[in-house]
Amino acid sequence: MKRSFLLAALVALLVAGNASSAVHKPWLWQCTQIHNADPQYRCYVRLLRLDIEHSGDPARELPLIDKRVVAVGGPVEAGCHVLMHEVGREFARDHRVTLSTLQRYVPRSNDPNCSAGFGMGLVMYLGPQILRSGGTAAADACARLPTRYRQYTCVHGLGHALLRAYHGALGEAVRACRRLQARYAPDCAQGVFHDYWISLRGADGTARPRNAVTSPRVVCDGRYTYVRPCWYRYFLERPIGLPIRDAADLRRTCRGLQGIQRFGCISGATLELSSDPFEQMRVCRRLRGPDARACVRGVADQALAGEPARQLALIRLCGTADCYAWLGRTLAVVTNGSFRCAALVRGRSACEAGAARIGAALVTFS
Repeated sequence: MKRSFLLAALVALLVAGNASSAVHKPWLWQCTQIHNADPQYRCYVRLLRLDIEHSGDPARELPLIDKRVVAVGGPVEAGCHVLMHEVGREFARDHRVTLSTLQRYVPRSNDPNCSAGFGMGLVMYLGPQILRSGGTAAADACARLPTRYRQYTCVHGLGHALLRAYHGALGEAVRACRRLQARYAPDCAQGVFHDYWISLRGADGTARPRNAVTSPRVVCDGRYTYVRPCWYRYFLERPIGLPIRDAADLRRTCRGLQGIQRFGCISGATLELSSDPFEQMRVCRRLRGPDARACVRGVADQALAGEPARQLALIRLCGTADCYAWLGRTLAVVTNGSFRCAALVRGRSACEAGAARIGAALVTFS
């Protein structure tokens, strides 16, 4: 009897110990210990999906996940946006999301990482429905979302969805974007081109198009109307090449290009300088004329969502009216119109003029 009691007590202690150690294991620990990229990716997709399903409310859960991945860091933080493309597509498929129910599931956040990726994934899944309406119904659904940043993200996702619905036919997808209102068309096209550049390496559930043209100097030469959106996403998806670290690298990368092609190239290449918008701005300040204006268009100020003091510090690095106007406009998008141009001593009027254009197409923005 005494031995049985001691054995039971020992088992209870072991169970409690195991439970205690499980409680203290970090979130997604099962995936962080996998060192092969593809199995780790599949692990993250599976566990993030389980997390969202368990919550029963992705619109509220995704903003919490945005915070958790920052705490975890590493591959899941760096890749959460793309991971959530797939999670969002799977969720939309299994829950039979439609254009009319889309708003119920779109994350209630302006965070450009996990939340934006999930929202785009939802819209990607809706490709066949979008195709039947020519994209108009989807653009209208995007316009009903409650913040400007979510509207933009939704329209960008619409571009992804159109290219997939047209089975990689770039011209057809871009033409579908062109038929939308002017405030949507360039941002929709940016999503189309983004998906095209992704498809060249068969990533994110895509298939490489047959006889694909791989040079942005050809694809982005104006044959598909939207030059700057075409260039803007190329560098994030390009094959491994020479690194882009400073102003000289920007000029080298875009050598020989003129006019709007060079503008698009410089803007897109700026994304590769750094993930830190302050470092990007420091490089932009070393350029002159159109190259400087193009560089500022690639500054990732959306990374400063929820950080008003750092947003002000960034825009105070501007030295031209164009810079104040662009950052005033995009920071207004990130903050849904609450960015305070009035806090500026220099550049206030240009900032306010930019912010007043919050509803216009962004053309180059992440």
